[in-house]
Amino acid sequence: MIPVILGINNTDYGNLIFVFTAGIAPSSMGLIMVFATYSPEAKKNYFKRFIPTWNGFWFVLLYAILLLDISTASLILLLKGKPDFKTIQNFVHNPLYALSFVFFMYLWGPANGEFGWRGYALDRLLTKFNFVKGSFLLGFIWGIWHIPWIFYSAQWQSRSFSISPLWFGIFILSTIATSFMMSIAYILSNRNYFNASSIHAVSNAILGLFYMDIPLEGQNLALASDLILSTIITFTVLVISQKYFFNQFFTIMANVKVSEVEK
Repeated sequence: MIPVILGINNTDYGNLIFVFTAGIAPSSMGLIMVFATYSPEAKKNYFKRFIPTWNGFWFVLLYAILLLDISTASLILLLKGKPDFKTIQNFVHNPLYALSFVFFMYLWGPANGEFGWRGYALDRLLTKFNFVKGSFLLGFIWGIWHIPWIFYSAQWQSRSFSISPLWFGIFILSTIATSFMMSIAYILSNRNYFNASSIHAVSNAILGLFYMDIPLEGQNLALASDLILSTIITFTVLVISQKYFFNQFFTIMANVKVSEVEK
């Protein structure tokens, strides 16, 4: 919010400050809390769990496939909006564009921010509350943390908010839904942050790979709400209802070190 307060948002200098601080803020706070409150053993375990693993990665792939199928089917059947594949075509014509896409869709946002969101906050919320409450609260906080985005015209949140403030409410619902999926990936991978950040990246990038632009006006507002709700229902039925998931959840969280979740 600093550029907004100073009145320099949507300027080159203001946007530079925004992009830089928005990318590192969650992880910076998470790392400060880790170094301030964790024991040496807990700190070592914290960073170890950022090492990529294939354990539970099947869920990331399942999430990507189903999210793409549901989203594309909704756009095609209800809006007659066929994929244009322009983003992928840009990758072919300019490989550097692909590197930029990966950097901002995965490395700068999801992978970077998850040192704070799932890296520090999730364990504390899951142990203090439970899977449902903890995932819901983190998703809600994660969503409202994006409020400054509406003041920057280049951001999706700003363009959608200018059409209807209800879009930001839908965005909050999407972060809550994604938070549940990230918590599931986190548990299925034995508390590995790589899978959780991969869910974050898939949520950011999946439609952008196949659609350069998605209309936001008119009936799309209602359709987006239906899409979010159908996504929540689909993944709830597929995963959360599975008895083995909850068994694994309680087993893993029971073994979380006290030094990792207490002040």
